[in-house]
Amino acid sequence: MLTADLVRARRHKGELRLQPLDAKLFAHAEELAEALLGIAAAHVGQRRDAFDEACDAVVGNARDRRLAAGLRKLVEDRCELEADPAVPPEELRRDVFLRAAAARQGGDDEHELDRGAVLAAVAAERGMTVEEVEHGLYADLRGAHALVSFDPIAPRRLVESYDLAQAQAVLLRAVRIRVDVECASPGAYRLLFRKLKFLRLLHSIRGRAAGGYHIEIDGPFSLFESSTRYGLQLAMALPAIRECDRWSLSADLRWGTARTALTFALAGGRVADDGAAARLPDEIDALLRGLAEVDTPWQAAPADAVLDLPGVGLCVPDLVFTHQGTGECVYLEVLGYWSRAAVWRRVELVEQGLGERIVFAVGKHLRVSEEVLGDDLPGALYAYKRTMSPKALLERVEMLSQVRVAPRPAPADDIDDAGLRDPSEDPLRDCPPEPRSRTRRSAPRRTGGRGP
Repeated sequence: MLTADLVRARRHKGELRLQPLDAKLFAHAEELAEALLGIAAAHVGQRRDAFDEACDAVVGNARDRRLAAGLRKLVEDRCELEADPAVPPEELRRDVFLRAAAARQGGDDEHELDRGAVLAAVAAERGMTVEEVEHGLYADLRGAHALVSFDPIAPRRLVESYDLAQAQAVLLRAVRIRVDVECASPGAYRLLFRKLKFLRLLHSIRGRAAGGYHIEIDGPFSLFESSTRYGLQLAMALPAIRECDRWSLSADLRWGTARTALTFALAGGRVADDGAAARLPDEIDALLRGLAEVDTPWQAAPADAVLDLPGVGLCVPDLVFTHQGTGECVYLEVLGYWSRAAVWRRVELVEQGLGERIVFAVGKHLRVSEEVLGDDLPGALYAYKRTMSPKALLERVEMLSQVRVAPRPAPADDIDDAGLRDPSEDPLRDCPPEPRSRTRRSAPRRTGGRGP
């Protein structure tokens, strides 16, 4: 992936705009890509110093050096470079330095230390040649790494991936991102929402009156401390967004060393994907394996539903439990690494009349009490420490199966025909400072607090 200094962009009235490749520059980029890819393929098995020197010559002679440097970075990302010496370099250095120190102590101060004799002695002890010892002394340095393998790609495809890589690099400097998406099938929405959850991005989703969904995602620069890992996860979400039939994106940035406030916008339609489907998070996959070992009438499977309560919000379950005898269904959404505000939004969703039974699994570090949802509601919280217990989870599933699901309330006056409130409202993100009054349970039972 590119870094911000490799992005070809310009500022215009407070907006950052990527510079597109015209036909002439695209052809030049293809030539550069072909040369760089050829260098990578030819240097498999050689040291990185030789690979870097050949790439430097191509980049230095390019008409657009930033473009050439960006393509070089994409080629390097497809290379596997590692240090794999026969003997750890730190051990060789220790042997050589100890041998040299001993030689100095027992030798004549008027004569210089015989470097060749020291290396030869170490080589004899290790069963190596002198050349192998000398090369292995600093085999852990960057330039001494070997190009082990290379993942080839057509030059044209590499250039086509350049625009995506530029946009990903820009989003690494984002404070907040707003995305509107439209898909022809519910399955496409579920795939996108599951991808966002798998990447553990801090986001909210709500329906749009015009169709589709509006997504807000916190950027790396919205965190108390900019996180490289979070930024990489955000960059991985952009290809999934681009697979929607129609999409538009806007972001608030902090650009450059001065962190200047700028905006950034993108839009497009569906592009061809690589055929890879979003997989389940590791903790969900581990839970499914654990559930398969328990003797229970409940069968667990990845959920395909998007549970939407018009005017209030929605959630995307991870699993659905189906009773083999009665056919009853109970959903599970895992919020282990989310924020407390996200948990309270799910609580409000159940309280306002979500027409499905659902368990929300939350990490204990969020300090939210399991008692915030009453026994008469079709929702439950399951707080876990490190890993989810299949038996404890099944107990809550069984308990919820006994709760009657009330019909959804009729839309209020402030909800339009599409079932959405005023677009300026964002009920999924905003959390009232105090819990609403309710007759069945008093507010103080919320021992976890409501704030983020």
